[in-house]
Amino acid sequence: MKIAVLGAGGVGGYFGARLAAHGNDVTFIARGAHAAAMRANGLRIRTAAGDVHVQPVQLHEDPLRTGLVDIVLVAVKMYDLEATAEIIKPLMNIDTAVVPLENGVEATTILEQRLGRRYVCGGVAYIAAGIEAPGVIRHTGGMARLLFGERHANDSWRLDTLQAACQGAGIDATLSPAIATEIWRKFLFLAPFAASTCAARGPIRLVREDPARWSEFEAMVAEAAAVAQAQGVGLPEGIVEERLGFAQGLPGEMRSSMLHDLEAGRRLELDWLTGAVVRLGEKVGVATPASLEVYENLAPFRLGTPAPAT
Repeated sequence: MKIAVLGAGGVGGYFGARLAAHGNDVTFIARGAHAAAMRANGLRIRTAAGDVHVQPVQLHEDPLRTGLVDIVLVAVKMYDLEATAEIIKPLMNIDTAVVPLENGVEATTILEQRLGRRYVCGGVAYIAAGIEAPGVIRHTGGMARLLFGERHANDSWRLDTLQAACQGAGIDATLSPAIATEIWRKFLFLAPFAASTCAARGPIRLVREDPARWSEFEAMVAEAAAVAQAQGVGLPEGIVEERLGFAQGLPGEMRSSMLHDLEAGRRLELDWLTGAVVRLGEKVGVATPASLEVYENLAPFRLGTPAPAT
């Protein structure tokens, strides 16, 4: 099985390296300083689960050099996804499975519109990881889990193969028959988590310890659930309480990737997280006042903060 990984950051770098280290044919499509370091020194994963060093790394900047692949794991930021669809097209054969691992709930729709529904599956990644230095991924915490599934079919030999490859590489991977629900299950937590930690300018502990911030967090989870239900997503009973319990059980110092981006002055995925709750809520007639307030407070930073002049 031939796998292409688009985006070699925390998500794509970690899972791609694990797959490559266990003999799978993995090609990364990346560029910039991180890609240059990978080409020169390999890709290192630093994690309590056991460090990994992949060298040499199969890496291309031009997808036309990669050839056709069986699986495309897409792990770019949501604001790059539309452009990434054009990079994916030269990689696809008639049975290629494209598995987006983005934050948010709109990745599959965006890709289906550009690639066709036959090719696009659903995917969810649970992991706290990021680029520590060019060529180095730091995985924090014990969570590193993938879920994926077909959106328009009852079974999937191509994802059965991906699951077998993941399990052989020691990756906790589940082939889900209800991937749309799983995507929203994560989103119900992630959008409020990202927004709340950014608003607090600190880890989830600051949100949990402040009654006003925690109340706001609870309201945002409930709003996201109401939007999902209005769209016909089959969420399980008690999902709001379950997601709040999940947030309560996180390590106190856990920070969202969007907070890391905010602190570094980078562009935010705000429009595809909290902004999506507001936007989709308007489409289905669900009020989202808590999400709207936090979105508006963070909106001035959504395109990034330029470095101060020297």
